[in-house]
Amino acid sequence: MIGWFSSHCESLPFHCSKDPRRGSAFHCEGPLTSSPQRPRVLIVDDKAANRTAFEAVLEKDFSVTVADSGTQAIDLCRKEEFAVIVLDVRMPEMNGFDTAEALRKQEATRATPIIIFTSAYDQHLATVTRGYLSGATDFIFSPVEPELLKLKVTTYAQIYLRHEALRLQVQQLKDALAKLTAELTRRGQAVTEVRSRLEQVERSASEIDRQTQ
Repeated sequence: MIGWFSSHCESLPFHCSKDPRRGSAFHCEGPLTSSPQRPRVLIVDDKAANRTAFEAVLEKDFSVTVADSGTQAIDLCRKEEFAVIVLDVRMPEMNGFDTAEALRKQEATRATPIIIFTSAYDQHLATVTRGYLSGATDFIFSPVEPELLKLKVTTYAQIYLRHEALRLQVQQLKDALAKLTAELTRRGQAVTEVRSRLEQVERSASEIDRQTQ
């Protein structure tokens, strides 16, 4: 794959001065959520060569899924959870901006980091502004430095997994509080003080949950 990657540099959106799969960019002490140990990354691009190039850079550290259209990406996100989405802007039928807006309307991808990929010729205020308004988290411009791509994806994957871990902990805390409250009620004990403390903990959990939204 490396030989193929290097020999096709001129036709791909990457700067290929370095081996794009050298070393491991992602370090994680086991899964933080129900996701696989290697975080899932979704690559969305209508050009097969670009999808292959992105996958070659990221496949060592991430579980990579590819989509050739915005419509397919939205469908995949309804079925699977992704830590990061790398999204091309220039696609037929449904461009990257429209896809990002649609993904932000789905609960499952409301907070998923989206890195929009586009040509360096589009690196101006209007494009960047539209991207952020559409829901982009960050941009990466062609020609892409493989190490920069890995760094961006790794950083956002770590942030997302920590966010999901915190959200899971808050939900587990809420579930435990609900069970304890139900058990105390069932036993008919005088639990005014205990209930007060439980309510304080629940308010704290709700505040943490609000901050993770």
